[in-house]
Amino acid sequence: MKKLDADKVAETVADTLGPGFENIKILTVNVSPGTDPDGNDLLRIEIVFEGTLKRADARHMASAVRRLRPALEEIDVDLFPLLSFVSKLDYESGHAT
Repeated sequence: MKKLDADKVAETVADTLGPGFENIKILTVNVSPGTDPDGNDLLRIEIVFEGTLKRADARHMASAVRRLRPALEEIDVDLFPLLSFVSKLDYESGHAT
């Protein structure tokens, strides 16, 4: 993997996942490298959204990693994406994960 371009990753995440949501809108994507408890490298991706989460959107979230991995590979990112979805309200009040 080349040097991580966090802006390109954020753009790829928004472009790949955003269109599949019915009732929520992706506002911001925060990206940072990290490690899991076993010391393996991964990619922390925090997706800040607004809107009301409905059943179809929850299903879209549940399969997000499966859809995102090929898109990340296309931009030469081979780290496993660890996704967290945070509402705009929680993000702005400092309750983000």
